[in-house]
Amino acid sequence: MGSSLRRLSWPQEADTEPSPLLTREWLVTNGLGGYASGSVAGICTRRFHGLLIAALPAPKGRTMMFNHLTEQVRLPDGSLVQLGGEELAGGVLELYNVRSLIEFRLESGLPVWRFQVGDVTLEKRIVLPHMQNTVHVLYRMLAGRGHVRLRLRPSIHFRPHEGRVDEPLRKPYTVTSVGDRHEVQGQGEIPPLKLAGRGTQAAFILDGGRFRQILYRVEQARGYDYLGFLWSPGYVRADLVEGRDVTLSASTESWDTLEALSPQEALEAELARRRRLIEMAPEPARRDPAAELVLAADQFIITPHTRLADMAWARATGDEVRTIIAGYHGFTDWSRDTMIALEGLTLATGRHADAGYIVRT
Repeated sequence: MGSSLRRLSWPQEADTEPSPLLTREWLVTNGLGGYASGSVAGICTRRFHGLLIAALPAPKGRTMMFNHLTEQVRLPDGSLVQLGGEELAGGVLELYNVRSLIEFRLESGLPVWRFQVGDVTLEKRIVLPHMQNTVHVLYRMLAGRGHVRLRLRPSIHFRPHEGRVDEPLRKPYTVTSVGDRHEVQGQGEIPPLKLAGRGTQAAFILDGGRFRQILYRVEQARGYDYLGFLWSPGYVRADLVEGRDVTLSASTESWDTLEALSPQEALEAELARRRRLIEMAPEPARRDPAAELVLAADQFIITPHTRLADMAWARATGDEVRTIIAGYHGFTDWSRDTMIALEGLTLATGRHADAGYIVRT
């Protein structure tokens, strides 16, 4: 009771294209309308795939802030192993993790990848702290010996989350670094993206930046713009030590907010919040598969961070603003869809106070 677990299996033969890794997708939301989403393989197949789509105040709205993360492990023998995957502009599909990815699961709705690289076993987790435009990507070595180093290269293209992926990046973004705090500033009024790497011997190496172009296969199949431009300011490197996390955090919040909780504390807090959602649901909904639906319902109930006037009015009258996202990735809230979904998302899951907030909003 109070937790939910689902595992995904796929063929792991070397000559088989593991289509579930490309077509199965995960979604994590932050309660503001922002989210992170992608394919199990780590390849961005849609324009909406990214590690941080922030819900910014109007008129900016949901904004792609952190697109892709390239992951590389250096083993004790000096060999390099690439995790994840990417589809390059020339149509070359690179699925680095076909053999090394031995498990993907949703733990209380949060994605967990387990890799076996030589004698090294490691896990990757993604969490978005509730009510923050922040993402933490956590890595932990579960087994292994010797000096194992992890290198993480973030790639970005600030744009509306539904915007064209082929808008050219004419020049690099500006990077400001003070100690282990790094900020990437784009053009216009978009807030800077704050980046921080943590772990044993962790360092953020700024290498002058790199441009690259990737292919979004779902957009190509639908006849839309499908060649996307990304830019990377550098990479984080850190040693993987058994039992200790290496993390990369990205946020549009203040540094005080970002650093108020460690990534591990943020993960524990989010898992506790999700357990409470299941425990407050009616008894028949506390076990799988109904518990999975309780957690899925939570993704659609948001506090609309983009409409400050509505929030100010509600709080002035002693109320709270809540609304229902009509669907991910592209939709916002529609009154008709909200009323259709209200009973199932709130009353059937024991969230009666949220139901009142939504109706009054």
